[in-house]
Formats: sequence, C-alpha cells, structure tokens
Amino acid sequence: MDFEIPPQTSQFEREIDRLMNSSEIQSLVREVSARADGMDGDVRPLYRRLGEHGVLAPAWPRHLGGRDADFTATVVLLERLVRHGIPQSLYYISVQIFGSLILAGGTEKQRSELLPALARGELTACILFTEPDHGSDLAGITTTASRDGQEWVLEGRKIYNLKSAYADVALCVARTGGPDTSRYEALSVFLVPLDAPGVTVRPLPSLANEQFHDVRLTGVRLPDEAIVGGVGQGWGLITRMFSAERSGLDYYVRARYWLDMIAERLVRGGRELEPHECAALDRARTRVDASRLLTCRALQRLQDDEPDIALASLAKWHCSETAQEVAWLGYDLLGLDLVLPRFDLGEPAVGPDRGWAALEAAHREAPGMGISGGASEVLLDIVAGARLIDVPEGG
Repeated sequence: MDFEIPPQTSQFEREIDRLMNSSEIQSLVREVSARADGMDGDVRPLYRRLGEHGVLAPAWPRHLGGRDADFTATVVLLERLVRHGIPQSLYYISVQIFGSLILAGGTEKQRSELLPALARGELTACILFTEPDHGSDLAGITTTASRDGQEWVLEGRKIYNLKSAYADVALCVARTGGPDTSRYEALSVFLVPLDAPGVTVRPLPSLANEQFHDVRLTGVRLPDEAIVGGVGQGWGLITRMFSAERSGLDYYVRARYWLDMIAERLVRGGRELEPHECAALDRARTRVDASRLLTCRALQRLQDDEPDIALASLAKWHCSETAQEVAWLGYDLLGLDLVLPRFDLGEPAVGPDRGWAALEAAHREAPGMGISGGASEVLLDIVAGARLIDVPEGG
C-alpha cells in the first residue's frame, strides 16, 4: 500500500477547507441543523452548492463530473463533511455506494445520465435491499420482478432504508428467476424512481437522529432500461457494491471526529487530563488510526479494480466497532456532560450537531453500528471463511 498523499489531494484539501469555512456554506449548515422539515433536515440544497464547486465525486472520471483524483481525496472530503457538521449519509449512499455501482456496472446511458447529476448534487439515491425477514442474507429476499409484456412489475417490501424520503431514485434488488433457479442467480438490480406509481415511502422511528423508511412496491412497472448489469446478474453487482459500502470510511470519519470532540470537551475551561483519561484517549486514537489504514487499503483495492469483499468486510467491522467504542468512551469519560450543554462554558442548548450535540447523538447512534451496513457477526464470518481458504495444508 502506498502511504504517499498525492499533491493533487493536498491541493484539494486546501480547497475544501476554504469552501467549508465560507459564510455561504456555514449558513446552509445552520439551515440543515434547524430541521425545519420536521425530519432529518434537508441537506440537498447544501449538496447542490458543493456540487457546483465540483467537490462531491473527486475520484470519478472528469467527463462524469469528477476530477480523476486519487481515492485519498474522497477520504479528505468525508473527514471535512463530518468535521463541519454536514450530514454525510445521503451523500455517502448517493455517491459512494449508488454511484460506485453505476460506475462499475451501469450501461453507458445510465452512467452518462446519472453520474454527472449525482456529482452536481442534483440527484440523490438510496438503497432498497433489506426486507423484514432478510437483512444480511440478501440471497433470501422475496421481492419479485415479473415480466408483463415489455415491462417488469415489482412487488415487495423493503425496510430500514436510510434517507429514502430525500432520494430521487433507488437501487432495488428483486428476484427475477423461477423456483428452480439458484437463489444467487435469480437476482437482478433495478433503478426505481421513487415517484413512480406504486411506490410508498413511510418513516420509521429511530433512536438515532436519521430516519429509516419502510418502502412498499406495489405493481411498480419498469422498462428493461431500468435493469443494472443484466437480468440475473444482481449477485455479482451486490458483492461489488459491498466492497464500496463496507470500506468503513463513513464509520472511521465519525469515530475520528467524535474522539476529537471528547478530547476537546475534557479540557474545556483549562482542565488537565487525568492519567487514566490520557491512556483511554491514546488507546482509542490508535484504533482510529488503524481504522483509517484499513479503510484506505479497501479503497485502494477498489481504485485498482480489484475489489476484495473480505478485506472490505474486515475494514467495516473494525471501523464500526471502533466508532461504537469511541461513542461509549465519551459517556465513560464525560458522564452527563456528554448529553447536556455546558452553559457555564457558553455552550448553547440548540444548534448544529457539533460539540456536545454531536456526542449526544453519537451515543444514541452507537447501538446500531454493529448492525447497519452488515452485522459484525456476518462480517467476521466472511473474513474467516475467506482467510481459511488461504491456510496452507498442515498450517
């Protein structure tokens, strides 16, 4: 693995810092944090403004809205989004997961129509994979796509879908093969416009700040052009997408930011750290640094067109478990200071999800980190299975 940061990434980092600190972007961040829409806060106007500056998809080809940059530019972008209190989930799903799959497996028409719009922040996306009885076992899904003349008709229900209320289009996995077909060979991936007749999106209550959604597909009619990668080719695309989704990048950047906030809050008012606090922070910092290296290794493999699902699973497991531990460390070290503003230090009771508010939100988000994006037990099973194959006989 190459540890050198390309000059182009360093230049991009400086550009991002100037942009994030501009009064215009900071004003848009405050608007999102007000949550005036009664949900998560509509971040799309902010994304569109960032898209106008061409920073949302730096690693994509230039003719598709990117900058032909190294993957390290994407790492820098995610670090800055989180540091400046900009919600990153909708971006990560739209560009890094949805966009990466279209880039790898979409037709030329799908790439030219979807990717530039995603890079400009004008199009947002979500993923419709999980079902009420099928979470990590995607090969067991029951949503069907049956042929009716020149169209496909989708029937089914997808649940725990993040950001669906803000998305324009979804990647949906459905079963297109008959009962005699292998469950891995009978899956296809469809592009589903979320304003299509028969699509119903309802919010689900959540302990975390961001809402999940229950999406029902009732007689949703789609043309052949809506299929990504070909009929029955869904499983290969899904495993490719997992290498992007499970890089662990979105978990690493949150863990790093939360740890910085914990350390900063501990020394507020000139307080000195206790020895046990220094030790705990150092241990956590080491885990966060390891998470960054694992994330970068998984992203390097993707950039080299050598996706490794086992390596990605290891990265996601380590990053999500680390983020969870950091969130809980905040409560161990800060107690009630984690969830309450310090009025004596001039902290406001309301405002963007930064400082005390970010740590309080992290504590609520932590329980689901070992489940979302791949349960930890499933990820470890994938890693163990892949690595056991390489064990030499008698070793």
